[in-house]
Amino acid sequence: MKFSKTVFPFVLFTLFLSAPSVFAEDITPVPSQTTRRLQNEDRREVRQEIKQEIKEKIKTRSQDVRSTITQDRLSLRRNNAIKIANNLVAKLEKRFEYLIKIKTRLQARIDTLKPSRDTSEAQAKLNSFDPAKYTTDLATLNPIIASIGTAQEPNSVVPTLREASKLVLTDLKDLHQVLVDALKLMVKSPKITPTITPTLTPTPTPTSTVSL
Repeated sequence: MKFSKTVFPFVLFTLFLSAPSVFAEDITPVPSQTTRRLQNEDRREVRQEIKQEIKEKIKTRSQDVRSTITQDRLSLRRNNAIKIANNLVAKLEKRFEYLIKIKTRLQARIDTLKPSRDTSEAQAKLNSFDPAKYTTDLATLNPIIASIGTAQEPNSVVPTLREASKLVLTDLKDLHQVLVDALKLMVKSPKITPTITPTLTPTPTPTSTVSL
């Protein structure tokens, strides 16, 4: 009993000393109104930053999409313009090849008639066409067609190409007219009259008779 009476007050005293530290660990400090307001402002700022970042990403993606669409449309317009240009050149070349075939046939016909007709005028007319001019004028279209591949307004290049192609059209018209004129001259070419050289009959020499 003496031991219990002695120990019990000591235990109570020990518990009394340790109680504040235990209570202090369990009690969470309550933030003040100012602290809560600052925390709320921080949260709002974070949310605003997140929203702004999302908007910037969406804007960037939209710009990339628009840029891609614009580039695709530009490529499509360029391809269409190049196709129109190539078709135009192909028609000019096809027309030239057709006229050259006719020219070759006319030349063959003139060669056939040469022994019996005077085809010099028709031949001169046929030779008057210079194919080098056609080749030069056609070559001037190539740089214009090449510029379509880098043009921001490719459709605006097509009228320039058509204007430049008028020189080639003029060459084709000239060739056509040469063929028409050569054909007319060939048809009207006069026949060659053979020159008859008279043959001289030798006069017999009279023989003298000697009488004895």
